[in-house]
Amino acid sequence: MKTVFQKLFPRAAMGVACAAALTSGVASADEHVLVLLDRTGSMQLESVPGKTRFQVAKERINAFLDIVPPQPTKYAFWTFEGSSYTQVYSFTQNKTAAEVKAAVNAATLGGVTPLAHSVCAAVDALINYLPNEFHSKRIYMATDGEENNTPTTDQCYGPSSANPYPSLDTNSWQWKVRNKACTGSANAPGPCSGGIPPAGLTLIVDIDHLYDFVPFQADLVTEDAEDPRARSGFAAATLANNDAAFFGGLSNETNGRYAGITPSTPPAQATPVPGDATGDGCVNVADRSAVLAQYGQTVPAGTPTDFNRDRIVNIYDHNTVLQNYGRGCTTTVK
Repeated sequence: MKTVFQKLFPRAAMGVACAAALTSGVASADEHVLVLLDRTGSMQLESVPGKTRFQVAKERINAFLDIVPPQPTKYAFWTFEGSSYTQVYSFTQNKTAAEVKAAVNAATLGGVTPLAHSVCAAVDALINYLPNEFHSKRIYMATDGEENNTPTTDQCYGPSSANPYPSLDTNSWQWKVRNKACTGSANAPGPCSGGIPPAGLTLIVDIDHLYDFVPFQADLVTEDAEDPRARSGFAAATLANNDAAFFGGLSNETNGRYAGITPSTPPAQATPVPGDATGDGCVNVADRSAVLAQYGQTVPAGTPTDFNRDRIVNIYDHNTVLQNYGRGCTTTVK
């Protein structure tokens, strides 16, 4: 009688995976991931039908924490709202992915949005944690954007850029956040590929952006639960689209992953199941086949088979399929 593993993983595929496991490179140190969750008032608005932005953000973070990482991972978890961020867990607390998930699920909504302040502080936290050792560093932020409350004394305070990414206005908050993530200094432009001095640290920025395509109606007001300076539909739509261009550009520059989630996003993509490479909401043999078809390949950021976001489809991505096999399926999978 075949074991479950043999049924899911035929002998030929087992040989490929075992050989790859012996020959593939392994990172020399663990990865540091700072999860940053927006819990401002506007996150209570509906995202995909039947779910708020906050619910979708939590489910996406949970899915990320359920993948099989390519190396040991240390997590920090922060939230932001009001005038600052809250360090729920720091790296030194050595929390597991399961403990971070529990904290994410327990998070509640608050007020306004100190987004620039929080992102730049997160960069500093990553730079300063074990700075004399080699580690990959990643910020994973889930937000609906709408920066409106960074303190005026903050390193990344500035007006919103009148010009969209990549032609950001000098001294805008977007310009400063981009510089901070790429060079380590809010006021020092430079290529992200150059790394953050003095060790040349490269920071990866993953962003889940939950927003709406707002219709252009003069009498439409948005974000009034969060921002007393209610905007017209035209202004809200412009701001949302500029945020999308900026977040997408920043993620691309840092080799991160950007996901824009709107009410028209298919549910299986809005709240993905870890191990679901085909986007049908069910982890089955089709997902295993998709991973094996790209096995060993270096792929662009955001490739569906690259669950752990290391830009290589390998044994860890295959193990994510096996670990979640049958998840999300309405019938028994074989």
